[in-house]
Amino acid sequence: MTKAPSTDGKAARAVLQLRELISRMAVGARIPSERDLAEEWGVARMTARKAIEALAHEGLLERRRGSGTFVAPRPQARMVGLSGFTADMQRAGRTARAETLSFEEVPADATLAASLGIAEGESVVRFRRLRLADDVPMAVETTCIARSSAPSLGPDDLDGSLIDLLVERFGRRPGQATSTIHAVGAPADIADHLDVDEGHPCLLVDMRYLDAGRRPLMTAECLYSGDRYHLDVTLTAGAIDDGTSR
Repeated sequence: MTKAPSTDGKAARAVLQLRELISRMAVGARIPSERDLAEEWGVARMTARKAIEALAHEGLLERRRGSGTFVAPRPQARMVGLSGFTADMQRAGRTARAETLSFEEVPADATLAASLGIAEGESVVRFRRLRLADDVPMAVETTCIARSSAPSLGPDDLDGSLIDLLVERFGRRPGQATSTIHAVGAPADIADHLDVDEGHPCLLVDMRYLDAGRRPLMTAECLYSGDRYHLDVTLTAGAIDDGTSR
């Protein structure tokens, strides 16, 4: 976890002033520069920088390379489940879209073949998409589907909901998924697409989907910007076999 920036007395007061300032600003608004804030508050530029760093660490400000610092939106919540990105954004009243970054057909190696329930060497469609909400980059998804599961799938089909497409065109409705969640730093190529610095905290969610008939459907590796997304998980107590019940 990234350590919070330290603040001395002057910087602590600057943090309070900056917090008050952004409370009156709209989400997405650009805050004044370090120099302008320092002049307004009568402090050193380094003090203003520390205040910005402190609130950026809290997720209240968002730095965009080459553009400045902006009031950050609240992180988007997502229930871990079978709903896709498009449905999540619609429920939140936001407009979702996708940009296809790459699309290719590759032979399945042993690991991917096992995940997709196909023979090693069979054709797999692999594509990477940038997912945006209200034109803000939220995540980069890399998806693999056996070509036999989606025979006519092409790069022009991927600007909307993949789950809806699988149901409507191919009759394959997701019925179950398993996921593994990691905390990672953004690799350089992903950071560029998410408009964050390399190493920026991210959530990596690896998912394997089965369809309603419990047949393997697809795998997805989703890298979410940590300051724009959080995952909600509901846990339910079930029967636990401790070996004593018969």
